[in-house]
Amino acid sequence: MKDIVKSRVTEEHEICLICGWRFADHTHHLICGISNRDFADKYGLTIPVCAICHNELHKSGVAVRLSKMLGQAIWEKNYYKDLYYNLNRDEDEARDRFRELFNGNGSYL
Repeated sequence: MKDIVKSRVTEEHEICLICGWRFADHTHHLICGISNRDFADKYGLTIPVCAICHNELHKSGVAVRLSKMLGQAIWEKNYYKDLYYNLNRDEDEARDRFRELFNGNGSYL
């Protein structure tokens, strides 16, 4: 069984978020790729999944793209926009900060 990383997406860490199986033994990083795993772990941009769903997620380019979009949206809401909610910051500022954290590797939204 792999280590499960605490998710900001759900409080149900033992249930597969895809199929609902009660033994989610994998962590899917919403912002995936070897260089991005630490970032996803640090900010809780993960979801609990079973081994079968995890394998299927990575086989589908559409699922990977949607995962990245979800991860970015959650990061923007929880880690940037909320900090500046009362300061009338520009919405694009959150995306610019996201790009900075990824060393210019782009925005998924």
